Amino acid sequence: MRYSSIEASPCRAPLRLRRIIFRSCVALLAATLLAGGYWAFWHHHTKRFQVVREGVFYRVAQPSEFGLRYLVNDVGIRTVLSVQLYDFRLRRGLVSFGPPDGCRESEYLEQLGARSVQWPMGVEKSWPWLTPWQFEQFFQLLDDPNNWPVAAHCQGGRHRTGTLAALFRLEYDRWDADRTLKEMYDFNFGGAIRLQEENLRTYLPRPHPDEGEWAALEEYWSPFFPGSKMVDYEELVRRLRTALPDRPDIERAAARYLGDRQPFALALVQRLIKTPDDPLVKPAAQAAAACLETLDAKRAAWSMSAALVADFGSPHEQQRLVTLLGDVDYQQASADRFDAVVEGVANRYTPNRIAFLRPLLDNEHHHRRQGATPCRYCDTAVARLSAIVDENFPDMAPPCAVDPWENGRLAARKWCDAHPGECQLSQLKPASGQTMVEPGDPPQREDLSRARF
Repeated sequence: MRYSSIEASPCRAPLRLRRIIFRSCVALLAATLLAGGYWAFWHHHTKRFQVVREGVFYRVAQPSEFGLRYLVNDVGIRTVLSVQLYDFRLRRGLVSFGPPDGCRESEYLEQLGARSVQWPMGVEKSWPWLTPWQFEQFFQLLDDPNNWPVAAHCQGGRHRTGTLAALFRLEYDRWDADRTLKEMYDFNFGGAIRLQEENLRTYLPRPHPDEGEWAALEEYWSPFFPGSKMVDYEELVRRLRTALPDRPDIERAAARYLGDRQPFALALVQRLIKTPDDPLVKPAAQAAAACLETLDAKRAAWSMSAALVADFGSPHEQQRLVTLLGDVDYQQASADRFDAVVEGVANRYTPNRIAFLRPLLDNEHHHRRQGATPCRYCDTAVARLSAIVDENFPDMAPPCAVDPWENGRLAARKWCDAHPGECQLSQLKPASGQTMVEPGDPPQREDLSRARF
């Protein structure tokens, strides 16, 4: 018996080993299938979901009914921003392989008690960049905490949604351009799209005060809001904008703060003025025009001065700004000042900015701010004009063109020559827009027809 057991043991050991390997493979296969099924399930319902900032902004591809219910009930989303051309029907059920046969998105969100916002995008010639009206609306939506959390989506969650997420990173998270673009491209974006990348690289976030400037702002404005401490600069802006219509004392205080040349005054007032008939317009434009002639201001003061004059300056003040933008001596006197002034006139996409972009078409110098240095002023002017007037000037060149940007400059100049009335100096002309969604139920696919990789 002892001999037999010794003889049998060499056979049993490999058998046990084979059983262990088999069971391990089965367990690994089961775990892989489970993980794959879990991924496929959420990929089906909330494809490319990302928390951009917890409690504020999220991105996703077109969700299903289940996906929207998850976003609203579990994540806590209050506002869903769709940039689809159509108010699509949603996929219903846990698994759906046929054509979508559920409710339309706006109807389903109403049932869930969430807000539906729709800005149709997809036919713009500067796709996937926002229209001027959508650009303005984006900040109104995200500036208001009552809208939070916001989830934005298009069809695939890559291009249009990626552009919105990139703007959020630049404006609200203060990321630099390279980091922002890397994240955007990591979402299966594909190659760079010429106009979109130019606009993102040269985007100017609304200035925030440094530590010393914030201390001065807080000391000055806190007495007007006793009983509660202001958390940050954005909260101060919200409080002032809300209170201004009903509190003349705050209007007078803002004028004094500006007139006394207090820290960060021009940048703050630029955020408070809404229309050309605002009482703060005249003193702000005068102070801004004077600031443009100085050499000892900060970049935020120069850029916001240019923006104020471009939107609200008198004809004389605006003509002077146009002259400065084409003045070689002014640029050479302080390259940083000129760079800030260019960023100020290019920080919005309203039609009145066309007159100030035109002289930049002749300027081949590069931006100086980090992240924007690959971009020339003339190319930025082409990109801004393209978005404002809905023309893709670089792609109007023949296919054999060597440099699309150079041909874009030629096309932009021709457009300006053919539209002299739209190149005239004027005060702020708000970008117009509408939220009409295309009717019908087209195939659910992302429109890549305007991509230029």
